[in-house]
Amino acid sequence: MTKKFRLLLLDANIVIKLFQLGIWEQILSHCDVHLSRTIASRESKFYCDEDGVQYDIDLTIYEQNNQINVFDVSLSQDAELTKHFDITYLERFDPGEREALAHLVTSKEQYVICSADSIVFKVLGYLSRAEQGISLEEILQRIGLRRDLTWQFSKNFREKYTKEGFVDSLSR
Repeated sequence: MTKKFRLLLLDANIVIKLFQLGIWEQILSHCDVHLSRTIASRESKFYCDEDGVQYDIDLTIYEQNNQINVFDVSLSQDAELTKHFDITYLERFDPGEREALAHLVTSKEQYVICSADSIVFKVLGYLSRAEQGISLEEILQRIGLRRDLTWQFSKNFREKYTKEGFVDSLSR
């Protein structure tokens, strides 16, 4: 089966949401998932259900079975990303997002990144890479797994913050 998303970078908030929804395995069957080392090993460690019960997430087995690709980011990749931004952007990056964005910006591959954090989409708009962002809502629609999701997982959220990033880039 050809995967609908060949090179999909996921932020920790998306990994956690997919486990909460119980559809992580289905996503892996439709998407070629890439995660930064920080997201895979530190930022996606657990989730809580609606009753507050905590469940652990262990992504090592998926990496060992080649179901996900985990990457490290070099200092030069990080520098290539951060040279474009001032402190108002940089202070909003968490480590995993920063690694994922640095990998996306410096790669020859055409990755698509999914997040529920506005700064990720603002960065893509700022760098005129809007086409490399996608919401969880859009992924689920394309692979036939529609779910009711909150605002930060929607296409409208992605579009709003991508536009804001583009507007910010006009004033640099």
